Amino acid sequence: MYHDTENNHIYKPVFISKERYADKEKFLSFIEDYRGKTILDLFASQKKELIRIRNPRKRLTAAEVEQRYSEWAAGRDTDTEGHWIYYPWSGRLLHVVAEAEFIELRTSRNQFKITPAEQQELSGRSIGIIGLSVGHSVALSIATERICGRLKLADFDTIELSNLNRIRTGLHNIGINKCIVTAREIAEIDPFLTVECFPEGIDKANLDGFLLDGGKLDILIDECDDMALKINCRLRAAQLAIPVVMETSDRGMLDVERFDNEPNRPILHGLLQGLPLEKFEHISEEDRLPLVLRIVNAANASKRGKVSLMEIGQSIGTWPQLASAVTLGGGVVSDVCRRILLDQFSESGRYYVDLEELVGNKSPKPETSDPGNPFEPFDLNDAIRVADSLAAGQPSGVIDEAILKEIVNAACHAPSTGNDQPWKWLYRNGRLHLFHDRYRSYSFGDFDQIASNISFGAAYENLVLKSNEAGLRIRAELFPLGQESTLIAVITFADNGAAANTSPVFSPQSVAVIFERCTNRNPSTPVPISAEEFEALRTAAESVEGARFHYFDDREQMLALAEIIGECDRIRLLNPNGHRDFVEREMKWSPADAEKSRDGIDIRTLGMTKGQMTALSIIRDEEVAKGLKSIQGGGALIDVARTTVKTASALGMITMPRYDYPDFFWGGVSMQRLWLKAEELQFAIHPLISPFYIFPRVTRGNGTGLDEAESLKLQDLREKFMKLVPFEDNLAEVFLFKIASAPKPEIKSYRLPLEETLFIVNL
Repeated sequence: MYHDTENNHIYKPVFISKERYADKEKFLSFIEDYRGKTILDLFASQKKELIRIRNPRKRLTAAEVEQRYSEWAAGRDTDTEGHWIYYPWSGRLLHVVAEAEFIELRTSRNQFKITPAEQQELSGRSIGIIGLSVGHSVALSIATERICGRLKLADFDTIELSNLNRIRTGLHNIGINKCIVTAREIAEIDPFLTVECFPEGIDKANLDGFLLDGGKLDILIDECDDMALKINCRLRAAQLAIPVVMETSDRGMLDVERFDNEPNRPILHGLLQGLPLEKFEHISEEDRLPLVLRIVNAANASKRGKVSLMEIGQSIGTWPQLASAVTLGGGVVSDVCRRILLDQFSESGRYYVDLEELVGNKSPKPETSDPGNPFEPFDLNDAIRVADSLAAGQPSGVIDEAILKEIVNAACHAPSTGNDQPWKWLYRNGRLHLFHDRYRSYSFGDFDQIASNISFGAAYENLVLKSNEAGLRIRAELFPLGQESTLIAVITFADNGAAANTSPVFSPQSVAVIFERCTNRNPSTPVPISAEEFEALRTAAESVEGARFHYFDDREQMLALAEIIGECDRIRLLNPNGHRDFVEREMKWSPADAEKSRDGIDIRTLGMTKGQMTALSIIRDEEVAKGLKSIQGGGALIDVARTTVKTASALGMITMPRYDYPDFFWGGVSMQRLWLKAEELQFAIHPLISPFYIFPRVTRGNGTGLDEAESLKLQDLREKFMKLVPFEDNLAEVFLFKIASAPKPEIKSYRLPLEETLFIVNL
């Protein structure tokens, strides 16, 4: 591509000295100098139009206008009237009327939305614009309406092809600085406007020059992307009592900060109060997005804007802007600036000119169908009926009620998917009955009751350990009424002299860590795991018959697994039912919600960075999730898995030999034994379980609950997974987790009150 680089910095038209064309002889010589250039003599047409607008009472015919022009031109050499102006960047020489007549004619259609007196007042005002993407539209709108006499433009960047979705300029300007291009276009509209360019952009060194040189700006318009510059230019504008206006091209959001009226007003409406402003000087990408969202109040962003925010750094490189929104913003900013300059608008605030809201469907959209929970809440009377229907077995010895509560309380501190706590315990006729509360566990993540049965196994292990500590052994009959019954186990207690089960990993330490065990999502360190520690973990996991402990510490293999885990997380969270479960059932979005419900995942336990938390708050919106799914987006969710695995010492898996409810139950026992041992060894365990909960939907459920694209993607992920971990296809995959070193979480998940979980009903 060829550019006349020597002239790429030129943006001011050349006004030909009157002396050069003062008489006919000089004029002919002057014109000869421009032979080969484009010469446009617009003088006569402009003069005739001026005659027309100065006679509004009578609609002059073309002949009448021509006659009046001829009368005026008689005795004059029109070639030497007005101004000859040369545009070096386009090679055009133009002949126009005198400056006062030009301005009168060009602004004639402004009357009387802008009066002549107001137009004169505005001609003495100065406006500065930092950032010439949205600012390009703003600058051209301001110049076209002529609401100031002087414009300062600043942007270090050049025009690229991707800018032409919103910057109205030609391909020939690619590679030229944005403010140079803008200034040239303004000059071609009105060569008499004073324009000054800062093609190096604005920094601390030249900020005062931009704001003050040639007279203090009357308004500063901020359309830049640089966070530090946004802060610094406002701080200085406040000191100088210069109002600041900013438009963000999403929902027509406009910020007005009247530092001229309120010099002590906190910048950006106080949205950054409490933050040290110096941190914006060298802000990391990780911190930048949360702060941007804090400034723009992401909760009020458009749905498509939120989707786009999620995809920045994933499928797109920067914040998108549409020509329609940028054009609207140019008009809105120009209107507001004009009224500020004319003292017709004096307030500060944030305003929305949201076209989708103003011009939208009046009928509400039909609500998304929610399949709802097909199960009824736990019915104690029905549980009693089931318990009483069982054949009389060997009853427990007399067990103290306080001890029973301690034992069941320990059982209830087992992990469960989304902390749903799917268990109900009924002590009746000397036996403890474990029931599956299907109403609590029903979710996208509990396909085929896999997750629940793993949780029951973990709870059972806790119950065994706590019973052993109390000097009791237990005997359990699993699934006494078959695998489809809600009755999971019937448990009897005996003293240590009886022939009954005890945990092979029982120790005072293992019981103590029952209440310490937790999912640890805190930032971690990949510490070495010694051979002795590894053997202790393996022994704990494989102390259950059939259980196998698989260990992966090859970094390449771990990162490949991270991709699969992240993709499964993405599918789950963007699936309508999976998203609904996550947002409405699983996550507790405030401490008050977590305290009130005593279940689910307290958002404070996620151990996420500010950027990840911001992304989570955005994706909470169902429409955003739909939008991400429609564009196959959501790559940030995969990044979370990558980040998590990068700081792991290793990944671990537990499998069982068969895919049935008892094997998942015993797999849960194996999981809990390993987890408690890891706690004893002071390792952090972070479950990464989504593949094991979602793969069965395609391997055994024929895509149940998935659309075709999700099914195909999961099949592909499953194939990749099996190549990485060549297991037999009929194995029950129980637990997938990260192991590392991390500080203990200060906040752990709540548990339901025992009186809502344990029911003691004896005859």
